[in-house]
Amino acid sequence: MNPPTDAQLAAARQVLADFQLEEIEPPRALAECRRTSLLLVGKNAAGNSFVLKHYLPHAEGEVLPAGVRPNDYAWRETGFYRLLDSVDPNRREVPAPRTVAIGPGEPPAWLLLELLPAAVGPKEEVVGQDHVMALLGKLAAVPTDRLVGRRGFPVAHWDPVAYLERVRTMYDSVLLVIGESRWRSVQSFFAEALRWTESRDHVLVHGEFLEDNIVVTADGEPHLVDFENLGIGNRDHDFAWFWIHSDRHPEWKRQLLARWFGSAVGGDRIRTEWGMRSAIAYLALRRLHWSFLVHGDEDPRLGQNLALLDAALAGGAELFPA
Repeated sequence: MNPPTDAQLAAARQVLADFQLEEIEPPRALAECRRTSLLLVGKNAAGNSFVLKHYLPHAEGEVLPAGVRPNDYAWRETGFYRLLDSVDPNRREVPAPRTVAIGPGEPPAWLLLELLPAAVGPKEEVVGQDHVMALLGKLAAVPTDRLVGRRGFPVAHWDPVAYLERVRTMYDSVLLVIGESRWRSVQSFFAEALRWTESRDHVLVHGEFLEDNIVVTADGEPHLVDFENLGIGNRDHDFAWFWIHSDRHPEWKRQLLARWFGSAVGGDRIRTEWGMRSAIAYLALRRLHWSFLVHGDEDPRLGQNLALLDAALAGGAELFPA
């Protein structure tokens, strides 16, 4: 994503001015999360703060993730906030910021939300395992039929079928990196993953369930932000995403993994493992694809990402510590 132009920045600041909001310095965590949008923070005369998410257009020729159209992020997030406003205005089902206004256009040009007052302190002290588990439980409890068929809501799918469909669009670059033998293993792996997971009900999937997108307020309540990749599918996707991306101490992550598996035994345990392995294999392949596009044969993380892929394909102690 290219940095915002002066004209885009001016347009975003005009929205703040229209709402009589004074632009203020955003919290550091918010300032570091600019990808597909420009984030500005404004304060009103009463001292209340709001965040403006001004969506940025994709540059011509810019490479997008497999299966993604240029306007999907804005359509998906604004569509989800409209859904929340109609069925969960108090955000009891999905702890998320309240909507102040949604901009004009199709898709809407911007989204104005309340700014959640994050608790003071480093993330590792503020965001705990209970918060992670509670949010995952909230997402899993939302009826997915609310999302399907809504106008202006391109539902993302996060399941072994969708993973493999995306990976197949990366074929040229991925094959050069992993070779024919691994490619055949990947095909067989996702076929087996589907066999173990296809009978499970789909759940609401955040799609970018990372520590940076969790806000714990001063009263200890966890909330989620950034719904651009929201969709339905594999109930283990969000947990796997969080677990792999987390840089917490290995023992903390081991305990979190044990909580996720919980009392699952027999077939339930196997299905959970396959759900996680399929999400992690997809993540590893996506990383290999993007790294090849950016670095070519000089990918500095090639060995690390190949090891992650091999661990996901193998499963067992190679991936899940005892």
